[in-house]
Amino acid sequence: MLLNFNRPQLAPNIVASPKSNVDVNSVLGLTPSQYSGLQSVGDTGYFYGNNRMYEPYTVTSTPHSYYFGGMGYGGGTNRAAGTINVNDQAFRPIDTDITGFSKSKGEDDIYNYDPSMAYVMSQTPRPAPLQTPNVTSFLSAPTAIATPTGNYGAGRYLSGLLGSPINYGSPNDSTGSDS
Repeated sequence: MLLNFNRPQLAPNIVASPKSNVDVNSVLGLTPSQYSGLQSVGDTGYFYGNNRMYEPYTVTSTPHSYYFGGMGYGGGTNRAAGTINVNDQAFRPIDTDITGFSKSKGEDDIYNYDPSMAYVMSQTPRPAPLQTPNVTSFLSAPTAIATPTGNYGAGRYLSGLLGSPINYGSPNDSTGSDS
């Protein structure tokens, strides 16, 4: 057996799942905001970005006060750990359950929020299944019975032998006689 190193190579047939047409942002209520890199979370007043949930707040600080002789006490601030600034607005991370998100504490003790795909899929409209026809519907609605025309079977030959045609009954005659 000889090896053919010049044989053309075929691309592998890669099978992938179809692309989802689910708009995750729409299901979760995420919309663009005026703050770069952050999305508004419905009507909650929170903002989502970098897998974290934030709320806007104002950072305040108190000035240093000194006693005579240079001894005194220092000022303070309400700046929270993990605060980010976007467009001159401060945002602090929150620790709140938000519908549609899974939260987990990160290494820096600040919560990360990931979209819950189980929630997204449960809120996605599904096509209605085809209705199964009622199998007993043929019993409830009367169907038209074909009206017999002429004689059928061996009786059609008897009319010539007996001299007159035989009436095997009409649809209105329940006895089958010529009464």
